[in-house]
Amino acid sequence: MAKRHIAALLLIGALLLVSGCDKGLAPITEDTGFSGVITFKNWPPPDSVLELRLVAFEEYPADSSGIISALLSGKAAIYPHVTTGVALSLQILGNKSADTVHYAFTKEGTILQERTYKYVVVGWRYGANYFADWAPAGVYTEGPGPFDPAPVIVRDRRMRKDVNITADFHNLPPKPWK
Repeated sequence: MAKRHIAALLLIGALLLVSGCDKGLAPITEDTGFSGVITFKNWPPPDSVLELRLVAFEEYPADSSGIISALLSGKAAIYPHVTTGVALSLQILGNKSADTVHYAFTKEGTILQERTYKYVVVGWRYGANYFADWAPAGVYTEGPGPFDPAPVIVRDRRMRKDVNITADFHNLPPKPWK
């Protein structure tokens, strides 16, 4: 009887070892960044969507000039990177007919850093002036309703999932500056 109990315990122990974590003490190899789905609604006329970019700001921009300085100083990160052409950025973040786009904003190839980003927005360029004709098309929030920005914390070798954004061109979020 005691031999059966010992054999059963050994069998259970072996099953627990086999069914446990398969990575052991291996280092975490996950990307650094965040990902989610951008849902588009009520697309405007195709000639008014010149560019779409996902931008993560450390601070809520107080005026339009703060956006460029935040990008230049590394206090904001942009996806796809500005070196990615306009046509490719539209292909990555929405081709003017997509209902949803899955994205992964990772540290690789961008200036995204491990920190808290307080304002994550889909930027929409609607005019020819590359430095002025931008508006938010969608803002990351924690729930439906008002456009209260929610922070996104980027941690080293961790991919934050479900940073989902809705860009409704008939119900745009307010610009963060007056």
